[in-house]
Amino acid sequence: MIDLHCHILPAVDDGSKNMEETIAILKKAEKAGFQKICFTPHYAEPTYINTKQENLQILEQVKRRMRDENISIEVFLGNEIFIHEDMELFLENGKVSTLADSSYVLIELPMYQELPQEVVKKMLYKVKEKGFQVVIAHPERYVYLQKKPKQILEYFGEDVIFQGNYGSIIGGYGKEAQKTIKKLLKNKIIHYFSSDVHQFKRCFYDVFDEINKKLQKMVDEEYFEKLTQINPKLVIENREVKNENMDGN
Repeated sequence: MIDLHCHILPAVDDGSKNMEETIAILKKAEKAGFQKICFTPHYAEPTYINTKQENLQILEQVKRRMRDENISIEVFLGNEIFIHEDMELFLENGKVSTLADSSYVLIELPMYQELPQEVVKKMLYKVKEKGFQVVIAHPERYVYLQKKPKQILEYFGEDVIFQGNYGSIIGGYGKEAQKTIKKLLKNKIIHYFSSDVHQFKRCFYDVFDEINKKLQKMVDEEYFEKLTQINPKLVIENREVKNENMDGN
């Protein structure tokens, strides 16, 4: 299994507070069956502004500690970038990280305040124009999109990738997010799932078996494999993730 969204790089954002918590969470991830994890600390000016280089130095410390603890997960660096008019510049000058040095870029939007569609599309277009592939983090969690899930493709454009949160499957982010993820899965709009794990005490790795069983009941076997294994692997390998949605609804 591959996890491409989590906040367990220690002491850089609202996730893991220290190295001890990071290692404890990684042990849970390994027990749950994850073999590759991409750390995606927030980049959101002016609150979370650790640079790619700073994060890489911390990642090396984590790797050394993982070796000491005999944790065999392969780890990579990324960012969850809060949408910004200069995202393409952040990427070009190396201030932020793509997912595992691929062309895929994880982008987050405001949870509650809807940005005008034309503004979102303009900012995403500038990123795509530079050769990057946009991944929208957890669309099921944005309150304004929960009210109109059928318009998500129209809002973002059909040439972006959508990453769902595993916790949404079991209501970990509330009933509306749970209902929305079901609708998005029905129309095959979600391309892959990630944990978005932040803390040891609220860790979806603990209930991963339950999540997997529920997800398997919601989608066919082929789509399940793409959501959980095939598409995350394609991202890591910097290969094309194809759009499953056929009818645009």
